[in-house]
Formats: sequence, structure tokens, C-alpha cells
Amino acid sequence: MDEQIHGLSMRDCAEIMSKHTELTAQYGEPAFKPHFHRYLSQRGLDEHRWASAWNGWWTRMESDPSGQLHAKFSTMQQQLMMQAHMADVPDASQDAKEGVTLDTYAQIMAKIAGGEDANALLSAHGLSMDQWQRAQQAWNAAMAADVNHHLTTQYGTLYAKYTPGFQQNMEAQTAAIMAAEYAERAAGRPDEPEVEYTFADMLREMEDATPGTRWSAAHHICNAWDVGDRSDPALHAAAKRAYTLLHECVEQHDQFTVSEAEAAAGDLKMLAAEGFLSAAESSDSEGAIARCLARGQEHLANLRAAFAPIADKAVPERVKMQSAIQDYTSLTEELRDMLEEWEDNYSAPEREALPTAIPMGNASPGSVALRPTGDESGGFLDLLKKLPIIGPLLRMLGL
Repeated sequence: MDEQIHGLSMRDCAEIMSKHTELTAQYGEPAFKPHFHRYLSQRGLDEHRWASAWNGWWTRMESDPSGQLHAKFSTMQQQLMMQAHMADVPDASQDAKEGVTLDTYAQIMAKIAGGEDANALLSAHGLSMDQWQRAQQAWNAAMAADVNHHLTTQYGTLYAKYTPGFQQNMEAQTAAIMAAEYAERAAGRPDEPEVEYTFADMLREMEDATPGTRWSAAHHICNAWDVGDRSDPALHAAAKRAYTLLHECVEQHDQFTVSEAEAAAGDLKMLAAEGFLSAAESSDSEGAIARCLARGQEHLANLRAAFAPIADKAVPERVKMQSAIQDYTSLTEELRDMLEEWEDNYSAPEREALPTAIPMGNASPGSVALRPTGDESGGFLDLLKKLPIIGPLLRMLGL
């Protein structure tokens, strides 16, 4: 599309947004900003003009009742994002399982889905049904173990290659979805009713089997205590239970619950400052936060060391690891500030000096182990789940 808004085409906007995510993955927040401003300058742009152009195009897309503009932009964005996050991944198309390459596997699967006879396809490729079934099991197992989604993404790309009219069909489906969304908005879609999160809900969720759920509930109880009637026996008892869970969170959180740990530490500091904690509890809380800081610093050092070799490479794990680095950077900075502000009237005894350098080396006992995962939000996995073919495959594999 050659039409321009503030001098930028839709393709220009897709390229700039893709570069924004690429630089964020490479340098993190907020360090990516000067690199992004330099990139805009190289294109003869400043941030104001870029924002004006993007807002203009977004208004155009949101005003298109056919949904076709959204669909075209989505296709451009997906192609550019794949390039930004997959360009340096080794080509696995000729890797074989049970004598069947990934390329052949994707080709046969696409043609079977298109209605061609499976036996004829296998015969044409010199494969028996038994060999094909073994290859299916082997490739499915390999993709289930593909925590960085190298195979699943390449499989999806190959599958699309062997599916006639794939891109046009996907654009048509996206346009239909966006057109339906537009029609619903135009008809005056009613607001979804707000579901009240009650004190009873908080009490129940503090006993939930899922750690993150009970830690989040404990945080809400602390907020309720902070602004509520502190003479209420039920609220006091709930805050006591929350105190125990805050310690559990600070001591036991993992990479999926870093933000919960940061909030829990802040709640402990608030409870100490407001006189809810005894001198012993305040001391225990200070010690727990100091231990959490030490573990967080060590894990952050491990993350940065693991990230360094891929910082300049277009691989999907870069997004995931940069997100983890940002989480742990926030955690350690906040905990250090909390401990430096821990006041004498909290009745905390003299404590050892806080670590001033991030330790290197292997994780100490009790630290959070660095391990790959396929369940972070807002990262590259979310992008993959939205793509046709790849998304259903990820769900099929339980990712």
C-alpha cells in the first residue's frame, strides 16, 4: 500500500514497530531508547512524527469496517517479526526424524490437510505407513521439547509454504474477525460488568494451592488492611495470615512470580512501618528481604551472562530472557531501596552490609534456577500463539 500518512506508509509503520520490539529485546528498557531514536533519525524521522503517523494509521485501521487494513498490517507485522526474532536460528528444514525431514513432514501434513490421499503421498516419498507414524511421533516429541520454538516456527513456515493460498486465506480470516469486531462496536457493545473482588474472595484465595494466587490474595489483604478498619478482628487475622504468605513469597518465588515477590517485600515494609509487626517479625522480614535481594542479584548475574551470547542475534529466546532481566532488575533495585530505607524505629537489629556487587557463578542453594519456559506473557510465545498453523500446533502440544 503506497498511501502515506505524515509521510509514512503502512509498510513503514510495520517496519518501525518491528525495529522497536527488536531493539527492546536487544537492549531492554530503557536502554533501547537512544538506539531507537537513532534508527528513527536514520529514516529522517523524530519520535513526534513517528507517533503522529502511527496514530493516523491506527485510526484508519480502526475505522475500516471491512477489517482488511488490519489484516494487511497483521500480515506485514508477522513477517517482519519473524525476521527480527528468527533470522539467526539454524535452518532445520533438512533435519530428519525416522528418515523424514522437517520439510517433507510439513509438506505431507499440509497436503493431507488439503485433502490429498495420505497413502499416495507416502508412496510418492518412498515412505511406509509404519515409518511415517514413527516420524510423526518423533517430530511431535521434538516440537513438544522445543522450548524456544525454533522447530515449531520453522514447521509453521514450511506448512504455509505448501498450503496454496495460505496467506490470502489467513488475511481473509483476520479481516472477517476484525469486521465482526467493528460491527459489534458500532452496534454499541455493552460494557462487561465489573466483578467485585471481595474480602471473602481474598480469604479463600489465600488458601489456594497455586502459590501465585495465594500470594496475590495476600497482597490484596495488605491493601485492605492499609486503608481499612484496623480494629476489625477479621481483618487483623487476615493480615496475620497474609504476613506468613508474604514471607513464603519472598523466600520461594520463581521467575514467573518475580513481580509478586517485589509486591510482597513492599507489603512487609509497609506493615513494619505501620507498626503491625513485632520487633522480631520486623527483624525476620528485613532478613528475608535481604536474602531475596542476594538471590535476585545472583540470578540477575546468571541471566545477563546467559543473555550476552545472543544479545545481537535474532533468536526468539532473546525476547524471553530480556523480559526476565527486566523483571529481576526491577526486583533488585526495589529491594535495595527498601532495605536502605528500613528505619531504626522498625526495631530491626544491626544487620550485615548489603551486597554492593552482583555475585557471579553458579546459583546458590535456594536461588531460582535459570531454566527455559514456554509460558511467559507478552513475549514471543504470545506472538506465535496468534499465528495461524503455529498457534494451534503449540496448543496441541500443551505449550
